[in-house]
Amino acid sequence: MNREIRNMESRAGLMPEHTIGAAYIGNWKIQLRSNRVSFCPRMRKMLELSKGYDENIEQLFGLVKPGQLSGLIHEFKVASFNGTKFEKQVQIVTPSGTEKWVRLTGVLYSRRWGTAEQMIGTIEDVTQKVNEECLSMAIVNHELRAPLTIIKLNTQFLINHLALSINKQPVRLLNMVDQHINGMTKLIDEYLSPSTGEDRSTQLNYSLFDINDLVDTVLGEMRILYPGHRFCKYPTADSILVRGDKYKIIQVLINYLTNAAKFSPPCSHININIDCNENDVEVSVHDEGVGINEESSQALFQKFYQCNQKSIRQKNSKGLGLYIVKSIIQKHGGTVKAENGKDGGAVFSFSLPLNQQNKFNVTSPEAIKLMA
Repeated sequence: MNREIRNMESRAGLMPEHTIGAAYIGNWKIQLRSNRVSFCPRMRKMLELSKGYDENIEQLFGLVKPGQLSGLIHEFKVASFNGTKFEKQVQIVTPSGTEKWVRLTGVLYSRRWGTAEQMIGTIEDVTQKVNEECLSMAIVNHELRAPLTIIKLNTQFLINHLALSINKQPVRLLNMVDQHINGMTKLIDEYLSPSTGEDRSTQLNYSLFDINDLVDTVLGEMRILYPGHRFCKYPTADSILVRGDKYKIIQVLINYLTNAAKFSPPCSHININIDCNENDVEVSVHDEGVGINEESSQALFQKFYQCNQKSIRQKNSKGLGLYIVKSIIQKHGGTVKAENGKDGGAVFSFSLPLNQQNKFNVTSPEAIKLMA
């Protein structure tokens, strides 16, 4: 932990002035008990704050776009509770009205043994990087829409042409193709629209459903798609009711299970565990593949993340699947995790609140209570 703190200080506090300026990096510190914050002159300049600025967490929250404040608080609480590294990218509006994207990272620091008193970290201006990513997404958006539009038009033509045919099987298959095209178009609108950036507040269609039944349904489809693998679910005695967007959770399960099948040897086992306590339920996918790099376990969920190209697990990966998974689960008030299994392979998991409404759309005053 102290080594990581020294690394942060070397990045922001001990680097030459011209190097820091080029990287747009500053540092900050927050007292966990009082929620008092302090930051270096470079961070103050980055946020366009005057020297007499009253450094308290509430006013700092006032700079964050409201739609992203809940995610920031959630990530901070998870890092504080688990003692892990805090990392979040958010959009802010400076007092002069300038919109910027910043990346915050932090680690807990203890002066007395066993008690974390403060978190120290860095802040980096990543506005240019985000703008470049938005441009890339606009290009991908256009390149995907053009062929999808042609495919949809031809599919609908065939449906109409075969509507009066005696054999209804081709029409049923074409209707399935048309539904999947609509699903892909919706995903493009949701995740590859450069105009919305990170602030995608897509409405979740909440319903109450049994997570056991949902997993069974998805496993049935996976057994058809990947007959060379053995999908097993550890049985649970009772129904586990979750309130959320059922189809979004299906998307998460398909992503995890597809990755597990893709990076596991033939005839290997892929196990699904469902564990629950009083507050939430955790669904984990265990495979028998190559495993993951522990140091990059959290970075796997970042947008466009690519680890070592020699890694088999990242072969043909575009770096969006797990980012979408994390986005969906966070909107439900849950968490995601990736780690190596005790007996080899990788374990990808997510947690969801048990039959509770999403409580993470908070305003700045409410955020103070969450930080306490």
